[in-house]
Amino acid sequence: MAQPRPSCTLILDIDERLYSEEVKLEVGRCYAYVCTTLVRTHPASEGDPVNTARILAKLGTRKYVHSADEGADELWGDVMERWLHNEFHKIGNNLVIYNRRQREIGGVELNFDWLEVELENGALTLAWRLDSTSFIDPERSALASQVRALLNDGTLGEDVVRVQMPSDASYAQQAAQAAEERAAREAAAAEEAARKAEEERLAAEKAEQEAEAAFLESPELVAGEEKETGDETYEEMRAEIEEKFAMPEADFAIDYATWTVIYADGSQRDFDSATGSFAE
Repeated sequence: MAQPRPSCTLILDIDERLYSEEVKLEVGRCYAYVCTTLVRTHPASEGDPVNTARILAKLGTRKYVHSADEGADELWGDVMERWLHNEFHKIGNNLVIYNRRQREIGGVELNFDWLEVELENGALTLAWRLDSTSFIDPERSALASQVRALLNDGTLGEDVVRVQMPSDASYAQQAAQAAEERAAREAAAAEEAARKAEEERLAAEKAEQEAEAAFLESPELVAGEEKETGDETYEEMRAEIEEKFAMPEADFAIDYATWTVIYADGSQRDFDSATGSFAE
């Protein structure tokens, strides 16, 4: 018998400072083909807005998180894994494309920090940190199966209600390291640009001296008389189009190995998925 397919409702939970009727209408226009999408707001906090895109996986009362439930493993393996991958692909891309459109029309960009998935009517919530462009690689959806396996074999303990990937501490460390590396790259690039500029200055100075000596026109004046060719115009247009539709580059690629596991009583522990052990 064919397995049932989940439906998706996407909740865009945004800082109240970003909300307006126009934002609501624009979300409706841009997400209509993705899935049912609703805009919700939360009170503003200190600092930059923190926004969450929340996927509600709707599959009635069917059980698929815990292996002890009849048919849960089959439903997970046959349906949920592929469904999560597809939703990550559609939603992750659209979060980025939405902001590109807003930049083009001068609208309000919605940058998201988290992509959450509520499984089995809230029995388990998984939260993935999004990169600085609000994107996530669809392949990261496979972490849901890893969490589920560790949940079912008892490794994560009992009464787990939420898993956050990566932990706040891990993400902060990654961001700090990325900032250091970016600063080093920028310093090196500035040094290289200065070196090239000096080389060009010296070359131009030499060319001027040689032109003077030979009673020739300045190379700069000759260059200024050159006409722009059709090929050059085409290349400029092509570059503009590529820049317009290029996907933005993230500050850094997130390492999701360290998780925060949260329990029903509110306690939490950090877990290293690479070693399969909790942090002391």
